[in-house]
Amino acid sequence: MRYRLLWLAGLLAGLSPVNAAAHEVQIAEDVGATLHIEPNDIAQAGAPTELWFALTQAGGTVIPLTACDCRLTLYDNQETAIAQPSLTAVSAEGFNAIPGATVTFPEVGSYELVLSGSPQAAAQFSPFELRFAVTVASRAASAPPAESAAAAPTTAAPNDAAATDPDRAAPPEATAIAPAAETPAPPSTSTLGWVAALVGGAIVVVGIGIAFIGGRRSPGGKQ
Repeated sequence: MRYRLLWLAGLLAGLSPVNAAAHEVQIAEDVGATLHIEPNDIAQAGAPTELWFALTQAGGTVIPLTACDCRLTLYDNQETAIAQPSLTAVSAEGFNAIPGATVTFPEVGSYELVLSGSPQAAAQFSPFELRFAVTVASRAASAPPAESAAAAPTTAAPNDAAATDPDRAAPPEATAIAPAAETPAPPSTSTLGWVAALVGGAIVVVGIGIAFIGGRRSPGGKQ
């Protein structure tokens, strides 16, 4: 309890009233931190998100990243570790060289960031593990569309029904490829000969008829 009161007093002295009210404080033994997400403490899915931890000891002494063997792990809502972002030294809002990272939340949903660490070199503080709940309520406009969990349905081939259910197999004629339309064969030589003979005969008959009629109408012809 003493560590908590000392730590809160030191941390709140270094934060503005607005930030102190907006940020959740997590404390473990004599170490505490607040999580800040850029911008405006709003996390969005699908895009890199900058965040940092105001990490201090009880009384308000800042713990820089160089003094802490710190690790950051991202868990999904199934408590499965999905990423371990690298920590870098960040200076923001009056805190110098504190732990920061770039995190990409894959989808909208609930997550947990766990910052754990132990003292490095001459630093003196207790090993700690701080857990921060993060709710991602929207997807970044610049993020690519989320991939569909299920592949688009494909049209089954005609023979698929027979493979899965013999009673529904299509009859052979239903799947047979229709034969190509046949080009009519040219008339044979014998057919052409018969046609020519008929045409010639008709011409001869017409000629005889014309000659006969002309002979009857000629002046020397007999009626």
